Amino acid sequence: MNDKIYIVDRADQVKWYVDETTATTFCLQLEDNHRAVREWLVEMTHDVVVISGQGMMPRPGVGDHPNMVYSSIWRNQFKLFFANPDDAMVFKLRWGGE
Repeated sequence: MNDKIYIVDRADQVKWYVDETTATTFCLQLEDNHRAVREWLVEMTHDVVVISGQGMMPRPGVGDHPNMVYSSIWRNQFKLFFANPDDAMVFKLRWGGE
């Protein structure tokens, strides 16, 4: 069971968990909730995985209100960052992604 799976709501938060320059990434578009993907990642991966919503940093002068942040992660497009290339390959074979 992998306990190193992190979900972030903005792409600029990925750097807190994995080096973006060396991580293998995939974009994934889902019709339903991302729960099935998260459960699969827990069971099948071994190293750090970051699931990023496609949110953006708030504009200056605008609060980082939860409604604004969560509206981005609930959309059906996610970007996944894998620290381990083997985990990325297994994911690609099962889920696809670009």
